[in-house]
Amino acid sequence: MMHSCCYPPEENYTSTPEAIEKMSALQMAFLNLLPEKQTKRKSAQEEAKWLADTAVASSAAIARQNEVVFFGWMNNILVNADIKERGLCWQVQQDLYRDLRRRKLKYFFLGLTIRDRGTGQEHSCVYVNAKGKNLTDSLVLDAWKTCGYLVVLSPEDRKDERWEEDWRYPLVSKGFYEGHNYSETHHLVWPGWAKYHTWFWRQWQQMQNQDVVK
Repeated sequence: MMHSCCYPPEENYTSTPEAIEKMSALQMAFLNLLPEKQTKRKSAQEEAKWLADTAVASSAAIARQNEVVFFGWMNNILVNADIKERGLCWQVQQDLYRDLRRRKLKYFFLGLTIRDRGTGQEHSCVYVNAKGKNLTDSLVLDAWKTCGYLVVLSPEDRKDERWEEDWRYPLVSKGFYEGHNYSETHHLVWPGWAKYHTWFWRQWQQMQNQDVVK
């Protein structure tokens, strides 16, 4: 079910039939990324379930914590106008990545991806694939687009779009190392001007050369 919502999911969202069905379907989708010989392993099934449950629950929680409103793009406007502190797509991307990195994974790889880099349509997400693989044939997780109701994009969904690896990945993966125990209030801090003005090309080039400050 696709939401065109104005508010984040309620606290009890993960116990609703919709969320339970989404988590179950996502677990199976994750398992389908693995080699067939691995899919029947109990440890792989448990890891896929943890990833699916965490992705759905964290997407909702991040939206509540950031007090997102309306469609995702509205939050960009509010943040860039200094009305809100957080809610940009790359902030949500990194929050979701943080939550999914709390567990050391044996079967799956977590990456970061950008669509339409360097344009006013730029968008940042997390992706999941089998260990040893990359963005190609992965599942992209978008916790930002519909107010915390997780959207999952298959390769078929992305075939007419320009997705690439996120240049910030080395910095973010170092900041949120695998198996960390940071809380939901721990964020990576970027320069204060690094908002969503990606159409200003000079600023965009400068942004790429910045380090993450924890």
